[in-house]
Amino acid sequence: MVIASQADIRTAFLVRQGLSSDPAWGSVREAIRQIGAVQIDTIAVVARSHHLALRHRVRDYAPELLWTALRKRELFEYCVHGNSFVPIEDFPYARHCMKRFSTCGYAWLRNTMVKHQDHMKAILKRIRDEGPLSSRDFKDSNHRSSGWWDWKPAKKALELLWWTGQIVVVDRVGFERVYDLAERAVPSKYLEQTVDLETVWRYYLKRAIDCLAVATMNDIQGYFNFHVYALDKTRSKKRTLAEKVRILKQEDVVVEVEVEDDNTPHYALSNNLSLVDEARNLRGSTGQAWFVSPFDNVVWDRKRVRRLFGEDVRLEAYFPRSKRQFGYYAMPIIWDGRIVGRLDPKVDRKTATLILANLELTLPNQESEDAMEAIREELADFMVFHGCKHLEIKNAQPVGLKRELP
Repeated sequence: MVIASQADIRTAFLVRQGLSSDPAWGSVREAIRQIGAVQIDTIAVVARSHHLALRHRVRDYAPELLWTALRKRELFEYCVHGNSFVPIEDFPYARHCMKRFSTCGYAWLRNTMVKHQDHMKAILKRIRDEGPLSSRDFKDSNHRSSGWWDWKPAKKALELLWWTGQIVVVDRVGFERVYDLAERAVPSKYLEQTVDLETVWRYYLKRAIDCLAVATMNDIQGYFNFHVYALDKTRSKKRTLAEKVRILKQEDVVVEVEVEDDNTPHYALSNNLSLVDEARNLRGSTGQAWFVSPFDNVVWDRKRVRRLFGEDVRLEAYFPRSKRQFGYYAMPIIWDGRIVGRLDPKVDRKTATLILANLELTLPNQESEDAMEAIREELADFMVFHGCKHLEIKNAQPVGLKRELP
């Protein structure tokens, strides 16, 4: 049995996620294929999260590269870990989940589908006749929304059609989705490909373990939180997942990894074991720093982050101001394979100023000089990416950070 430390696993995970050296991949499609998905989020105090995630992983990344990949049908959107960009190769596997969404046993969903079936039919006809359309193309003059949760009927119908795979997102204009018929938009190679449920669970289960490098059962279940583990309607997700992992172990596709000072079973793909060995030599070899979005794949699972990095990473944007401990959009700072601090950034686009409401480093003095050099470089790149010419730091811990950064 392979024996690994938490530090080994942490390093292997960062390598697998493309956060161990210069941007690891040459295209958006390649990066998303390697890490499985990139979560989409609407918060825009700085660049939206999907751009922040790809900035670290794609060489010479610019936001237009993502939209080009979507328009070229190299990607599609679906709920993988929240709403995400997913490789188009995954479409045949996701169709099983789309189908199950339309036939699952939730009474509220059945009732919603029935309630909006006429809207759904009308929308499909319009898109078929007129081509790709967005939500604003279906105006309802009688509807007065009281908030984002109070969607007009056409918006609900569009979501249901998207969830069930009858329409797909083919573009975003001003971040608003543009939809087309799946039968027209998805390349025939993937639209016509059929896979059985046996193939589906194997595909996503191996992908999740691959993306995580070494993982517990809970880690695996949380990575793709919709596609794989709801396939068995008669049992709990955990029980079903445990049975599937057991099958892959028997086939020597998956092996168990013994982790020092942790009795929880961990698993890795057999062909990834060399990555665990290499991680021991890689530790401490990179001098780079990364400002990581709170929606980045590396911090999706807060419990896993606490276990691997020994840090609590909390997204405070959804907390009332009075309950925030650090800031609205706290981004962890990763350096030398560890979380060594965090910042709460906001871009003032009118004045081209990056404002750090809070900045905190938690490094021993003997390491701070090397870390600061890496953080300066990352901060400079972060400002260039956002078109910022000025920097304003309001609060910093330790206080001397204000003097050390340009």
